[in-house]
Amino acid sequence: MKLPRIVRKVAKAVIQSTPILRRQILFSTDYRVLGGVDEAQTAAASSDGWLAGRTVARQQRAYDSLIATMKRGEPRLDLRVAAEAVAATAIPHPRLLEVGCGSGYYSEVFATLLPGGVDYTGIDYSGAMIERARLRYPLMTFEVADATRLPYADRAFDIVFNGVSLMHIIDYQAAIREAARVAARYCIFHTVPVFHDHQTTFLSKYAYGAPVVEVVFGKQELMEMCRGAGLRLEREWPGIPYNVHEATGHHSTTETYLFATL
Repeated sequence: MKLPRIVRKVAKAVIQSTPILRRQILFSTDYRVLGGVDEAQTAAASSDGWLAGRTVARQQRAYDSLIATMKRGEPRLDLRVAAEAVAATAIPHPRLLEVGCGSGYYSEVFATLLPGGVDYTGIDYSGAMIERARLRYPLMTFEVADATRLPYADRAFDIVFNGVSLMHIIDYQAAIREAARVAARYCIFHTVPVFHDHQTTFLSKYAYGAPVVEVVFGKQELMEMCRGAGLRLEREWPGIPYNVHEATGHHSTTETYLFATL
């Protein structure tokens, strides 16, 4: 039963004005601009963030709903774009490494939306995420690993897919270089938050109730880094709305990029 509009409006106002409710109910909230990489590293070190089991459980519940909707034939834009980006490589059943795989839900996205599927491997630095991924998808390969020091040989995978995790890697330059090294043919950076008129900025926020650090990229800087890592932009897609204007004074959005390796 749908609540009356006035009740929903009052409930929303109460949640927004109460920190403990806001952080536990909303997926992303309480953004604050950080001074730079040093402050970002300090903030990340002071919180268990993505390492905590409670964060994993809340994220999975959120994606369970998205997966169910996708299986009813109505994938959200970001899930559809992820599959489109992989399909755009035209590689049948590619060897794909997902960096920052979380609880592994993109393995299900690819299995559902790509007719030929992928030969999937997922890595995440969070042991709690990988534990949940292995329980949920026991036939898939998951490993605990660091995006900035991937434990794979050069050109080990046809595609390296970074799905919604580049924004959470403080040493993103190293993560981009490692993705380019391990990819034989393509890198996909998916749902990347970017400014078109502002520099790369570190922020803190609460995600699924946990304090985490986030990067919103200056698009020009990001493209230059990718070129420097030996990647050539092939195609890009607009993503779901993501605007940190209230915290930064600059409008942001999300985009997905398909890069070919050189």
